[in-house]
Amino acid sequence: MSLDVTALRAQFPSLDSGLAFFDGPGGTQTPRPVADAIVATLTGPLSNRGTVSRSEHNAERAVAEFRSAYADLLGVPAGGIVHGRSATQLTYDFSRHLAKTWQPGTRSW
Repeated sequence: MSLDVTALRAQFPSLDSGLAFFDGPGGTQTPRPVADAIVATLTGPLSNRGTVSRSEHNAERAVAEFRSAYADLLGVPAGGIVHGRSATQLTYDFSRHLAKTWQPGTRSW
């Protein structure tokens, strides 16, 4: 299988400038389909997750689609994919969970 580098580069709009900055998670590393999905999510009705209003359903759908896409990429069950504000926040959340559920002196959680 050959890789069409021109087609791949075309998916990263900021590369049209001829410059690439690899110092953060956004900008030149953001492919067009990802940017389009973010715009569609943030400009539609969106709120906290839930099942009552359209905006809540949209938030639930965004998380489910994120988990499904990552599960497909990684070849793992979607239920094992965690969505959070940042890796740092997820680490804090996970450590708090472990602190509440771990039983010292045992191997059980």
